[in-house]
Amino acid sequence: MSAFLLLVLATAGRAQLAIAVRDAATQEAIPYAHVLWHALGTGAKGVAVADADGRCTLAASALDAGGGIALRIDFIGYTPLLDTLRSAAARTFLLRRSERFNLDELVVTGQYKPTRTDRAVQRMHVVNAEKVQRMAAQSLGDVLGQELNMRLSQDNMLGTSLSMRGLGGENVKVLVDGVPVIGRQDGNLDLAQIDLTGIDRVEILEGPLSVNYGTNALAGTINLITRKNSGRGASLKAIAYAEQLGRLNLSVAAGKRFGKNDVLLTVGRNFFGGWAPDQPLLYDFSKNPADSSRYKPWKPREQYFGRLNYRYDLNDHWSFNYKGELMQDRITDRGRPRAPYQETAFDSEFLTKRLDNAVFATGKLPKGRQVHALIAHDRYQRTRSTWLRDLTTLQTTPVPGEADDSRFTLTNLRATYAHAGDSARLGYELGLDLNEETAAGDRIADNEQERIGDYALFASLQWRPVDRLTLRPGVRAASNTQYDAPLVPSLDMRLQLDTTLTLRASYAQGFRAPSLKELHLYFVDVNHDIRGNPGLVAESSNNYSLSLSYRKASDKGVLRGELAAFHDRVHNLITLAQVGPVLYSYINVGEYRTLGGSLGADWESGHWSLAAGTALTGRYDTLGIKSGAEPYAFSPSVNLSATRHWRKQGWSINLFGKYQGKQQSYIYTADGSLARGFIAAFLMADASVSKQLFSQRLTVQAGCKNIADVTDLQATLGGGGAHSGPAAGSIPTATGRTFFLRLALSIQAEPKTGPR
Repeated sequence: MSAFLLLVLATAGRAQLAIAVRDAATQEAIPYAHVLWHALGTGAKGVAVADADGRCTLAASALDAGGGIALRIDFIGYTPLLDTLRSAAARTFLLRRSERFNLDELVVTGQYKPTRTDRAVQRMHVVNAEKVQRMAAQSLGDVLGQELNMRLSQDNMLGTSLSMRGLGGENVKVLVDGVPVIGRQDGNLDLAQIDLTGIDRVEILEGPLSVNYGTNALAGTINLITRKNSGRGASLKAIAYAEQLGRLNLSVAAGKRFGKNDVLLTVGRNFFGGWAPDQPLLYDFSKNPADSSRYKPWKPREQYFGRLNYRYDLNDHWSFNYKGELMQDRITDRGRPRAPYQETAFDSEFLTKRLDNAVFATGKLPKGRQVHALIAHDRYQRTRSTWLRDLTTLQTTPVPGEADDSRFTLTNLRATYAHAGDSARLGYELGLDLNEETAAGDRIADNEQERIGDYALFASLQWRPVDRLTLRPGVRAASNTQYDAPLVPSLDMRLQLDTTLTLRASYAQGFRAPSLKELHLYFVDVNHDIRGNPGLVAESSNNYSLSLSYRKASDKGVLRGELAAFHDRVHNLITLAQVGPVLYSYINVGEYRTLGGSLGADWESGHWSLAAGTALTGRYDTLGIKSGAEPYAFSPSVNLSATRHWRKQGWSINLFGKYQGKQQSYIYTADGSLARGFIAAFLMADASVSKQLFSQRLTVQAGCKNIADVTDLQATLGGGGAHSGPAAGSIPTATGRTFFLRLALSIQAEPKTGPR
């Protein structure tokens, strides 16, 4: 009998201990987390792996727990957790995400609440700060240039612009913390003006998001999320970046957490000395030529910027944030010496100033309810000054009629109320989006300030008729002071086929309002005669997207893949067209369509980050059909990235590459007729190696950008165009092969605890 009792007690003592592992931010299960345990009293030890629901059992006894069981819980993409079990009761442990991995980032763009990318209803993609560092990216253009379904173009006066899914940059919404970025030149934002210092992540949503963000969001939405906290105590981060061709960037960020307050200040300077194909490999900072070498196709550029983030956490439910940003960008265009004596030259300067202010409020209410509100006021000014410089005395004389001063403002008030409980079958979002823009300047018609207001209400409903299916219909109703705004509907669907496969489909209508420049621009000089058209109507579109994604987590890492397709049909496309021998104006043309798809896969583990993909984008429009061309002109692209980490030693090797295929285009010939042109294919590849020193406080990174030495691309250019380049038959694309060195110093001071 006693032996039987001893056997029962021993069996009970070895009862397994149940634990669960969840994400600290979303409370979602973390499948296949590793649990290493060691009983402090008995010395027993073991390893357990969580199942697909984030649950596992430890082969430890209640006696082991009584003496304490030390735990280490790990999973790729999360910071390891150290804790101690003191009882046999079931426990749930929360892991926090690590900034060192690009694994299922949380996104906020178009979402009811912060959501994992694989759980978002729409197709989302995130480039986090760790990947930006691996790319040694300096501006938003450096990041987007490696993305599929995106293509950059370069104008050495207007900067770097973007096309997405075959649609131009005027159809891409760019936001910073949800606030639209203003200052479009010829419909495009200069991506080189959007510095990535202090950016926590870049959220990319392909396809229209017009229900949420209104005009310009036809092709996609790109939202830059700034870093808003300094950590647990005080922090200091300094980054220096240099390229041998004459690029020197320096930024410093300092932050302090005290009580419920968090302050983060970032300042920096970016300098580029200009570039010409025949200049020496090493830039000469002391040289200031007055001969023909003073002219550079890539213009010298200098930027200063600063950002202040202040956050106040009222309690666990409410937080308030202020963000102020300043930026000054100066482009200098030094002309060639003039014939016959080479003693004078025309010089120009383009000076851009930005001032952005925004106040945010976030409330987390019971039962999954969320409140978000912001009010922002942004100012943008771009001035051009032109003068005749005497190269012998360096004295200048202003050139009459060549000065320009364009000023734009945006005031944005936005608020959303969402109900999205984790287990609720029905959720919803209600939103208010009020925008008022102004434009004034020498090239606005009659030199008067023009104003456009867009006042909208939007709503969406999220319905889960069964556990695996989510439907989200939405609608936006707007009133606009310059045009008749259409009612914009959308429908998104997400179907979880099994634990690894997710099917997404969406239909949305989009629209783009004519910009103030397209409506009222008046620009006439010796080289230009461009006039706005107050009779323009808004573009509208029908957009279809379908994607199948695969995600498999294991004890080795995470494998993901995606197959996607899209079709866009734009009506009343706005374009700059030749309407006279030398006169250009903005007009509405016929239907424009894009058709394409992509296939990609990536693997993330503690040692490797691998990704590869290919895409095909076709473009069609009625003007092209009239020229006798094929209905669709397709352009392929392929990208590849690979990183090998040696975490313990602090080493990593990075490789990024993208092949952009030949792209068809339409051009106006010298006689004004329409013809088909092309832009040649090219390969852009970068490689670098980095080393962490002094307990990861200092990161040294060195590498080569543009390994293939791409400069100008062969292209077919129109005759007599409004912006014809100086070199017929080619367009500028990059500054050739460059070598860089990047130093990043990061210091984090932990808060003091206990008596001094």
